[in-house]
Amino acid sequence: MIGFIIRRVLAMIPVLFLVALITFFLMKQAKGGPFDQEKEVAPSTIALLNRKFGLDKPAWLNTAEFNNRMSADGPFAAVRGLFDSQFGNYMLNAVQGDLGPTYASKGTETVQDKIKQTFPISLRLGLISLTFALVVGFPLGILGALRQNTIFDYFSLIISTIGFSVPTFVTGLVLLLVMSKVFGIAPIKDPSVWEGFSMSYFPPAIILGLGTMAYITRLTRSSVLEVKRQDYIRTAKAKGLGDRVVILRHILRNSLIPVITILGPAVAGLVTGSFIIESVFRVPGIGSEFIGAIGSRDYSMIMGSTLFFSLLVALGNIMVDLSYGLIDPRIRNS
Repeated sequence: MIGFIIRRVLAMIPVLFLVALITFFLMKQAKGGPFDQEKEVAPSTIALLNRKFGLDKPAWLNTAEFNNRMSADGPFAAVRGLFDSQFGNYMLNAVQGDLGPTYASKGTETVQDKIKQTFPISLRLGLISLTFALVVGFPLGILGALRQNTIFDYFSLIISTIGFSVPTFVTGLVLLLVMSKVFGIAPIKDPSVWEGFSMSYFPPAIILGLGTMAYITRLTRSSVLEVKRQDYIRTAKAKGLGDRVVILRHILRNSLIPVITILGPAVAGLVTGSFIIESVFRVPGIGSEFIGAIGSRDYSMIMGSTLFFSLLVALGNIMVDLSYGLIDPRIRNS
């Protein structure tokens, strides 16, 4: 088990590097820079800001510095000079745990500070939405499978189809209109409301969890139906075991594996927050911060948030793999 965990953690390193590489490449394809929209700032000031944050250096490889150090300091210094670029310096600092300053704050705040401020809000929102998805989706899928082709089954299919097919921004806007026009409730709250746990989290959390709930419902239903048809279920019933024992000990336990497989990415996706839902409900979470960073070309915030999201997804997948052995002892991580 320890060897498995070590291998999976080591496998995360090239994945995170590849994510950073692709993110940086796509980020640089967008026109403009973090200080280009500062119309009231003189070009000389923008040049100083670019020099301060290293944006005046080449994006990928610094061949000029390589040539200078090769002739003056030798090959080892030359190699270091070759990677004295925006991407090279960022990755070097990221390995040391420094995700850099945010360009929007002109260096007064770091990316780590922003993540510490916004991630707890997204975490609370994601945990509530995940709880809603599991509490509603799992029983609904089980009920539909055990009562196949009945009104319960049709109800679960209708609910899951609606939750899976209707975009979250549509259901979010509809909920905003219903709460404001019909009930006279203002669903968009002041930023201070989100600092602690409050009822304000429930409307965006339910909308955020609808898609996951629908997916869990359908996957649970199909998994239970498949297990019900297995030979060992018929054998268990032939031995005289009651329906409750067969369902709890055999059907449900063996039906959990496909559901748990999707929980790793689902948990990471819900916890990091939905960009659309946080924007619709004005939730000051990490998703909203990420959207703002894209609009302002805040390179360090974009890179740091993307790496943070990727790390959560990777850790979620590791936890899913480890949970397999707890559910089914036949599965061994080797």
